[in-house]
Amino acid sequence: MGFNDSWKSWHSNRHFLLVVLLYALAAVIASAHWHISVDIQIYSDAFLLFGFGVTVILFAIISVRVMLERPPRLYPAIRDRLLIHKLPERLIIGLPVMLVLPIFFSLFTSMKDGISRIVPFYADKYLIELDRGIHSGIDAWRILDKFVGIGFFIFSLNFLYNLWFIVMLTILFCVTFTIENERTRSQYLVAFVLIWIILGNVAAVLFSSVGPAFVMSFYNDSTFLPLMNSLQAINKVYPVWALDAQRLLLANAGLHGPRLGSGISAFPSLHVAVATLNAIYLWRFGALLRWLGVAFLIAIQLGSVHLGWHYAVDGYASMLATPVIWIFAGWLSGLRRLPATANAAG
Repeated sequence: MGFNDSWKSWHSNRHFLLVVLLYALAAVIASAHWHISVDIQIYSDAFLLFGFGVTVILFAIISVRVMLERPPRLYPAIRDRLLIHKLPERLIIGLPVMLVLPIFFSLFTSMKDGISRIVPFYADKYLIELDRGIHSGIDAWRILDKFVGIGFFIFSLNFLYNLWFIVMLTILFCVTFTIENERTRSQYLVAFVLIWIILGNVAAVLFSSVGPAFVMSFYNDSTFLPLMNSLQAINKVYPVWALDAQRLLLANAGLHGPRLGSGISAFPSLHVAVATLNAIYLWRFGALLRWLGVAFLIAIQLGSVHLGWHYAVDGYASMLATPVIWIFAGWLSGLRRLPATANAAG
């Protein structure tokens, strides 16, 4: 990689890299002060596997499309197609981000795993009261339970809730390697990491909480036993994978040191925050992706409540905070006006 390529890579990723660097410094200081174990390799294998899988799929799609055109020489035609899509330029811009993200997520999980060391869990009773205050004095899951609490619907919500990981990584991968709109790319990447930092670490510490699935284990509070018993009953007919994940998280909470996906935190909801960010990003791409993004956000909000992961207010807070973070990321990336706003105005 020559000087021009290095400069282009730095210039395209500078805001993202600076935010991650500042976060890494803060995480090191916090880990030393509160004696939190840090492992920067938690997600190395997972990202390597995902990156390899996506690369193979994309290469297969391009190769099949070229083969269907029946070129005289296959391999030169595939090479030319990759060059037409500016693969070298995409790699120069995208690879630094993909190399940094596993370290970022590993630091994040380490900090999340140490939330109770910084501020012991305390906020659930206040979140329950706030949730009931918003929903006419009842727990949010009871409002739609007659409709959403049906076995197949819970199964479908759980499927979509698990699909969130694939959707998140796929959109993140596509944005990372895009070269069509540098400013929007920078805005998305900066907003993405800020959501995890501000909502997933800072706010999670300030409002240290465990969520409905864990209030019995941490507070001996039986408020959500009817919800959890309902999920257990459904699990006898339709698989409710959330129950297995919750048992694993609870088991990990009793162990020392961070692990893949470890750390318990309710407020605010990162699932809803990332789904909100993706809905904002996809809004510019026309009706189909626009409304798929919105529908997926609604499904994630419903799933977060009816699978026992979150109070409804956790998602509401994320839906309110994420657009603010998006706007701030746009300002930080040098945007004067959001592209979506500019397109709408036109």
